[in-house]
Amino acid sequence: MFDRILNRMREKIRKRQYIMTYHARREMHHDDLTIYDIERVILTGKI
Repeated sequence: MFDRILNRMREKIRKRQYIMTYHARREMHHDDLTIYDIERVILTGKI
């Protein structure tokens, strides 16, 4: 089941069909991460 969700997330990232919330952007800033870091982790990471 989780594979299906992860594949859907990856598809949305590839198509740029997602919204980054203000809270997420603020947390990324605090952790010194960029949107590209987040995309790369989701596209290439393993869970």
